[in-house]
Amino acid sequence: MQAAAAVFKNRRLHEVTLEEIARRAGIGKGTIYLYFADKEDLIFQSAVEGFDDMCGLIRAIAGEGAPFRERLMRACDRIVVFFRERRPLFRIVLSEGERAMEGDGAGLRQRWRERRRGMTDAVAAVIAEGIAAGEVRTDVPAGVLAEYLLSMLRARSWELEDWPESERSHVTVVDLFLNGARRPVAAAPETAP
Repeated sequence: MQAAAAVFKNRRLHEVTLEEIARRAGIGKGTIYLYFADKEDLIFQSAVEGFDDMCGLIRAIAGEGAPFRERLMRACDRIVVFFRERRPLFRIVLSEGERAMEGDGAGLRQRWRERRRGMTDAVAAVIAEGIAAGEVRTDVPAGVLAEYLLSMLRARSWELEDWPESERSHVTVVDLFLNGARRPVAAAPETAP
């Protein structure tokens, strides 16, 4: 999987052969088929390696006694780091998935959507703690709020990738998620007694 990640770093799925990946890994092409059904399976498994562990860490963060905002920030940090480290692989999963969706509707993107549910549930568990603590609104289910937050993190990583990090940090995303985009209300000046 490390060889696949290295080969796919700057190339598209159709530009890479299993022979090239096997050569880079120092194994025979047949060995790849012992572990993966095909090239798409190899790229998918490489992209999601460690994903379940990350979701487990986020669920553990939900149960900690730290303040809600801190837990949410730590969960978002884990997500950002995970996807940053696998960016080239997910670029392939999502772009090749678009092609698959045009065909029979199956493929990499659908596999990712099914797997992603675990992340949504883990983030929803953190948000549910915020709801229980009275820090998050109660009229929108935690799962829906989790999807909104994950969409904001995705936009931060993909659509805003050319913007300076200081303007698109996950700290900013969490602040926007919790407080909205309105300008902070300045504290009223104290009056003399």
